[in-house]
Amino acid sequence: MRDLLKQSFALVGVIKALRQIPFDVRRALWSIGREGDIREYLDTHPVRKLQIGAGYNMLDGWLNVDFNPYTRQPRQLYLNATRRFPFADAAFDYVFSEHMIEHIWWSDGQMMLKESHRILKPGGKIRISTPNLASITSLLDPPRTPIKEQYLKLSTDKHIPHAIGYRPGFVINNFFWDFGHFFVYDAETLELALRTAGFTDIQRWQPMQSDDSNFTGIESHQKIVGDEVNVFESIILQGVKK
Repeated sequence: MRDLLKQSFALVGVIKALRQIPFDVRRALWSIGREGDIREYLDTHPVRKLQIGAGYNMLDGWLNVDFNPYTRQPRQLYLNATRRFPFADAAFDYVFSEHMIEHIWWSDGQMMLKESHRILKPGGKIRISTPNLASITSLLDPPRTPIKEQYLKLSTDKHIPHAIGYRPGFVINNFFWDFGHFFVYDAETLELALRTAGFTDIQRWQPMQSDDSNFTGIESHQKIVGDEVNVFESIILQGVKK
Protein backbone atom coordinates (compact mmCIF):
# COMPACT_ATOMS: atom_id res chain seq x y z
CA MET A 1 0.00 0.00 0.00
CA ARG A 2 2.83 2.39 0.83
CA ASP A 3 4.37 1.84 -2.60
CA LEU A 4 1.01 2.49 -4.28
CA LEU A 5 0.59 5.74 -2.33
CA LYS A 6 4.06 6.86 -3.37
CA GLN A 7 3.04 6.30 -7.00
CA SER A 8 -0.13 8.39 -6.65
CA PHE A 9 0.23 11.55 -8.74
CA ALA A 10 -2.60 13.18 -6.79
CA LEU A 11 -1.01 12.46 -3.42
CA VAL A 12 2.43 13.58 -4.60
CA GLY A 13 0.85 16.77 -5.93
CA VAL A 14 -0.84 17.48 -2.62
CA ILE A 15 2.41 16.93 -0.72
CA LYS A 16 4.29 19.25 -3.07
CA ALA A 17 1.58 21.89 -2.68
CA LEU A 18 1.77 21.66 1.11
CA ARG A 19 5.54 22.01 1.01
CA GLN A 20 5.11 25.13 -1.13
CA ILE A 21 2.97 26.91 1.50
CA PRO A 22 5.92 28.15 3.64
CA PHE A 23 7.53 29.70 0.57
CA ASP A 24 4.25 31.33 -0.47
CA VAL A 25 3.97 32.84 3.00
CA ARG A 26 7.57 34.10 2.89
CA ARG A 27 6.99 35.55 -0.58
CA ALA A 28 3.98 37.48 0.71
CA LEU A 29 6.05 38.77 3.63
CA TRP A 30 8.93 39.71 1.32
CA SER A 31 6.51 41.79 -0.78
CA ILE A 32 5.36 43.82 2.23
CA GLY A 33 7.20 47.12 2.25
CA ARG A 34 9.06 46.33 -0.97
CA GLU A 35 7.68 49.38 -2.77
CA GLY A 36 9.11 51.63 -0.08
CA ASP A 37 12.51 49.93 -0.31
CA ILE A 38 12.51 50.33 -4.07
CA ARG A 39 11.50 53.99 -3.85
CA GLU A 40 14.22 54.66 -1.27
CA TYR A 41 16.85 53.06 -3.52
CA LEU A 42 15.76 55.03 -6.59
CA ASP A 43 15.62 58.29 -4.62
CA THR A 44 19.10 57.88 -3.15
CA HIS A 45 21.06 56.56 -6.14
CA PRO A 46 21.65 58.86 -9.11
CA VAL A 47 23.08 55.89 -11.03
CA ARG A 48 20.57 53.07 -10.69
CA LYS A 49 21.76 49.50 -11.07
CA LEU A 50 19.71 46.29 -10.78
CA GLN A 51 21.23 42.86 -10.10
CA ILE A 52 18.84 39.98 -10.86
CA GLY A 53 19.46 36.71 -9.00
CA ALA A 54 21.97 38.20 -6.58
CA GLY A 55 22.32 35.21 -4.26
CA TYR A 56 25.19 35.94 -1.90
CA ASN A 57 26.87 38.38 -4.31
CA MET A 58 25.67 41.62 -2.73
CA LEU A 59 26.98 44.52 -4.81
CA ASP A 60 27.37 47.94 -3.24
CA GLY A 61 25.34 50.62 -4.99
CA TRP A 62 23.12 48.05 -6.69
CA LEU A 63 19.52 47.05 -6.00
CA ASN A 64 20.10 43.35 -5.34
CA VAL A 65 17.06 41.14 -5.96
CA ASP A 66 16.43 37.41 -5.91
CA PHE A 67 13.54 34.93 -6.24
CA ASN A 68 14.52 33.46 -2.89
CA PRO A 69 16.14 36.24 -0.85
CA TYR A 70 18.58 35.14 1.81
CA THR A 71 17.33 36.28 5.20
CA ARG A 72 20.88 37.08 6.25
CA GLN A 73 21.03 39.70 3.48
CA PRO A 74 18.78 42.60 4.57
CA ARG A 75 19.62 44.63 1.45
CA GLN A 76 18.18 41.98 -0.87
CA LEU A 77 14.61 42.24 -2.18
CA TYR A 78 12.26 39.64 -3.64
CA LEU A 79 11.74 39.59 -7.41
CA ASN A 80 10.21 37.03 -9.74
CA ALA A 81 12.16 37.72 -12.92
CA THR A 82 9.62 35.80 -15.05
CA ARG A 83 6.87 38.36 -14.31
CA ARG A 84 6.52 42.08 -14.96
CA PHE A 85 9.09 43.95 -12.87
CA PRO A 86 7.78 46.35 -10.20
CA PHE A 87 9.68 49.27 -11.74
CA ALA A 88 8.67 52.14 -13.99
CA ASP A 89 9.87 52.40 -17.58
CA ALA A 90 13.42 53.76 -17.97
CA ALA A 91 14.10 53.63 -14.22
CA PHE A 92 17.59 52.05 -14.34
CA ASP A 93 20.96 52.65 -15.95
CA TYR A 94 22.33 49.10 -15.63
CA VAL A 95 21.09 45.51 -15.31
CA PHE A 96 23.34 42.60 -14.38
CA SER A 97 22.59 38.90 -13.92
CA GLU A 98 25.09 36.10 -13.32
CA HIS A 99 24.36 32.37 -13.68
CA MET A 100 20.62 32.85 -13.29
CA ILE A 101 18.96 32.92 -16.72
CA GLU A 102 19.83 29.25 -17.36
CA HIS A 103 17.52 28.32 -14.46
CA ILE A 104 14.40 29.46 -16.35
CA TRP A 105 12.91 28.39 -19.67
CA TRP A 106 13.62 30.27 -22.92
CA SER A 107 10.23 32.02 -22.87
CA ASP A 108 10.76 33.12 -19.27
CA GLY A 109 14.25 34.28 -20.16
CA GLN A 110 12.74 36.41 -22.90
CA MET A 111 10.33 37.91 -20.39
CA MET A 112 13.24 38.74 -18.11
CA LEU A 113 15.27 40.33 -20.92
CA LYS A 114 12.34 42.30 -22.33
CA GLU A 115 11.48 43.60 -18.87
CA SER A 116 15.14 44.54 -18.40
CA HIS A 117 14.98 46.43 -21.68
CA ARG A 118 11.79 48.22 -20.59
CA ILE A 119 13.16 49.45 -17.26
CA LEU A 120 16.49 50.62 -18.71
CA LYS A 121 16.95 54.21 -19.81
CA PRO A 122 17.95 54.86 -23.44
CA GLY A 123 21.67 54.12 -23.53
CA GLY A 124 21.31 51.80 -20.52
CA LYS A 125 23.30 48.58 -20.53
CA ILE A 126 22.76 44.94 -19.62
CA ARG A 127 25.37 42.29 -18.78
CA ILE A 128 24.44 38.59 -18.70
CA SER A 129 26.75 35.81 -17.50
CA THR A 130 25.63 32.21 -17.95
CA PRO A 131 27.14 28.76 -18.59
CA ASN A 132 28.37 28.31 -22.17
CA LEU A 133 26.71 25.33 -23.84
CA ALA A 134 29.57 25.13 -26.36
CA SER A 135 32.11 24.66 -23.56
CA ILE A 136 30.06 22.01 -21.80
CA THR A 137 29.46 19.94 -24.94
CA SER A 138 33.13 20.33 -25.97
CA LEU A 139 33.99 17.95 -23.14
CA LEU A 140 32.92 15.16 -25.48
CA ASP A 141 35.38 16.17 -28.20
CA PRO A 142 39.12 15.47 -28.28
CA PRO A 143 41.64 16.59 -27.36
CA ARG A 144 41.27 16.33 -23.57
CA THR A 145 42.95 19.68 -22.81
CA PRO A 146 44.22 20.60 -19.31
CA ILE A 147 41.24 22.88 -18.66
CA LYS A 148 38.83 20.13 -19.71
CA GLU A 149 40.60 17.73 -17.35
CA GLN A 150 40.39 20.32 -14.59
CA TYR A 151 36.67 20.86 -15.22
CA LEU A 152 35.91 17.14 -15.30
CA LYS A 153 37.81 16.53 -12.06
CA LEU A 154 36.28 19.49 -10.23
CA SER A 155 32.73 18.63 -11.29
CA THR A 156 33.10 14.94 -10.50
CA ASP A 157 34.81 15.32 -7.13
CA LYS A 158 32.38 17.99 -5.96
CA HIS A 159 29.06 16.80 -7.33
CA ILE A 160 29.14 13.22 -8.68
CA PRO A 161 30.32 10.73 -6.02
CA HIS A 162 28.75 7.84 -7.93
CA ALA A 163 30.69 8.55 -11.16
CA ILE A 164 33.09 5.92 -12.48
CA GLY A 165 36.18 7.94 -13.31
CA TYR A 166 36.33 11.44 -14.76
CA ARG A 167 34.04 10.96 -17.72
CA PRO A 168 32.26 13.62 -19.83
CA GLY A 169 29.03 11.59 -19.90
CA PHE A 170 28.65 11.80 -16.13
CA VAL A 171 29.60 15.48 -15.97
CA ILE A 172 27.32 16.62 -18.80
CA ASN A 173 24.32 14.71 -17.45
CA ASN A 174 24.97 16.12 -13.98
CA PHE A 175 25.28 19.63 -15.42
CA PHE A 176 21.78 19.52 -16.90
CA TRP A 177 19.84 17.47 -14.38
CA ASP A 178 21.36 18.17 -10.96
CA PHE A 179 21.58 21.98 -11.06
CA GLY A 180 18.10 22.90 -12.25
CA HIS A 181 19.28 24.20 -15.62
CA PHE A 182 16.23 24.58 -17.89
CA PHE A 183 17.74 26.31 -20.95
CA VAL A 184 21.48 26.61 -21.54
CA TYR A 185 22.82 29.16 -24.04
CA ASP A 186 25.74 29.27 -26.42
CA ALA A 187 27.05 32.59 -27.75
CA GLU A 188 24.78 32.61 -30.79
CA THR A 189 21.64 31.79 -28.81
CA LEU A 190 22.37 34.30 -26.03
CA GLU A 191 22.99 37.05 -28.60
CA LEU A 192 19.74 36.09 -30.32
CA ALA A 193 17.91 36.33 -27.00
CA LEU A 194 19.31 39.79 -26.31
CA ARG A 195 18.60 41.11 -29.80
CA THR A 196 15.07 39.67 -29.75
CA ALA A 197 14.50 41.56 -26.48
CA GLY A 198 15.57 44.79 -28.20
CA PHE A 199 19.25 45.14 -27.27
CA THR A 200 21.94 46.20 -29.73
CA ASP A 201 25.74 46.61 -29.75
CA ILE A 202 26.22 43.12 -28.32
CA GLN A 203 29.76 42.52 -27.06
CA ARG A 204 31.41 39.49 -25.48
CA TRP A 205 33.63 39.85 -22.41
CA GLN A 206 35.72 37.72 -20.11
CA PRO A 207 34.69 37.49 -16.45
CA MET A 208 35.56 40.61 -14.42
CA GLN A 209 36.38 42.59 -17.58
CA SER A 210 34.39 45.34 -19.30
CA ASP A 211 34.74 48.69 -21.04
CA ASP A 212 32.34 50.11 -18.43
CA SER A 213 33.61 50.47 -14.86
CA ASN A 214 30.15 49.68 -13.52
CA PHE A 215 30.49 46.15 -14.94
CA THR A 216 34.16 45.61 -14.08
CA GLY A 217 34.94 43.08 -11.35
CA ILE A 218 31.34 42.30 -10.38
CA GLU A 219 31.19 38.54 -11.06
CA SER A 220 31.34 36.05 -8.18
CA HIS A 221 31.13 32.62 -9.85
CA GLN A 222 34.93 32.31 -9.84
CA LYS A 223 34.80 32.21 -6.04
CA ILE A 224 33.02 28.86 -6.38
CA VAL A 225 34.85 27.25 -9.30
CA GLY A 226 38.11 29.21 -9.65
CA ASP A 227 39.18 31.73 -12.27
CA GLU A 228 40.26 29.30 -15.01
CA VAL A 229 37.15 27.14 -14.76
CA ASN A 230 34.92 30.22 -14.72
CA VAL A 231 36.50 31.46 -17.96
CA PHE A 232 35.97 28.02 -19.51
CA GLU A 233 32.42 27.56 -18.25
CA SER A 234 30.90 31.04 -18.56
CA ILE A 235 29.85 33.20 -21.46
CA ILE A 236 29.28 36.92 -20.83
CA LEU A 237 27.54 39.30 -23.20
CA GLN A 238 26.73 42.99 -22.83
CA GLY A 239 24.05 44.88 -24.73
CA VAL A 240 22.73 48.41 -25.00
CA LYS A 241 19.22 49.84 -25.13
CA LYS A 242 19.10 52.42 -27.92
